[in-house]
Amino acid sequence: MLASFLIALLPQFADASMQSLEARLLDRSNSSEVRVRILEELAMRDGAVSWEACEAAKSVARGPWTIDYVRLLGRAGEPALPELRKYARSRTDLIRAEAVYGLVRSDAAEGESIARERVHARNEPIEARIAALRGLADRGSILTRVESLRQLGQGVPASLQLEAIEILGRSPTDDDIPYLIDVVDQAEGRVQSAAVALLQRITGYRIGADARSWRYFFMKHEVEGSAFRRDAGPAEASHQTLSYMGVPIEGERIVFVLDASGSMNAPLAERTRETRGSRAVSELAELLPRLPRSASFDILFFESKIEGFSGGRLVPCEEKRIAAADAWLGERAFDGGTNLYGGLEEAFARKGVEEVILLTDGMPSVGEVQDPHRILAWVQRWNRWRKVRVSTIGLSAPRQADRFLSKLAEQNGGVYRAIR
Repeated sequence: MLASFLIALLPQFADASMQSLEARLLDRSNSSEVRVRILEELAMRDGAVSWEACEAAKSVARGPWTIDYVRLLGRAGEPALPELRKYARSRTDLIRAEAVYGLVRSDAAEGESIARERVHARNEPIEARIAALRGLADRGSILTRVESLRQLGQGVPASLQLEAIEILGRSPTDDDIPYLIDVVDQAEGRVQSAAVALLQRITGYRIGADARSWRYFFMKHEVEGSAFRRDAGPAEASHQTLSYMGVPIEGERIVFVLDASGSMNAPLAERTRETRGSRAVSELAELLPRLPRSASFDILFFESKIEGFSGGRLVPCEEKRIAAADAWLGERAFDGGTNLYGGLEEAFARKGVEEVILLTDGMPSVGEVQDPHRILAWVQRWNRWRKVRVSTIGLSAPRQADRFLSKLAEQNGGVYRAIR
């Protein structure tokens, strides 16, 4: 009943101004449930918030909504610094990360030193290290580029390297090229793909994940004294990637999240002898043997309940695992509603996941959270400091689902593909 009530309120919250949201949060005549929903909406927005709004939010922030409260603190300026310092010692990684980001952004005197200390602290949660580096960039520090380049070395966690490449991509220079070539040579998966993409953007060359070729043309331009820019002469190689249902796969730790609701039994529009579910399963079964042997994976089916292949963890792409996954896929049935939130929640619970590929044919219809806007808020909460790539596939999905799935992918570094 409460979930339905909150969903009914959603449009006025989604369209409300920051000033209006703050006023409603401060209005104690609103129920705590409504004020929690307002807190959730404020946390999704950008822009400054008042200290008074933070004080009001603190009275209703419990459990995962504490993350939203600390996120507001990071936008409340100097009055929030004592609270941020307290939460920067939290044992909850996502709360700690929000506090670190807020301190780096808001503390004019100590923000830069906090960032440098945290980003290099190997005992610091990776989420907090990412938050420190991003905070340094977002405060416009002259130290940003140096600190980002330092995170491209060997032994740095992949998600922190991804953050560094993304920050360098805000204003790339030719001086970044040799560092990025080293990443292409040493890294794999999403980090290597991100380095290749930025090199291609800087130089105009379409060379793929071939460090030797990048170095050859880099040295060629160095000897010639010319800018490392594409000309008509050199042969090029494309950067090929595997794909599932036309969605490129960049990571090596992947969770496939497939809709198993009853509507997946419907026939495809142009292949009436094939159902949506059978198409999704057959394409995945064909893909799994082609994944790199260095990769790991899991498969989740969501309908009214969630079923997983590997018992809650990613498993290596070994022949026996792939054979077991193929057999497991062949036993799946399609029935029940569409608990899309539950499928995503399980995917983000997989330790070390780099990439999530979600396939569905409709909108959420069952589960703890059914409203698409709130699902976006939850994924943002889980993923703000983890950098998991989320791509989505709409298989004969309605236009309303297209908009939701496209936004979900866009907000999380992935791509959306609609299949009719």
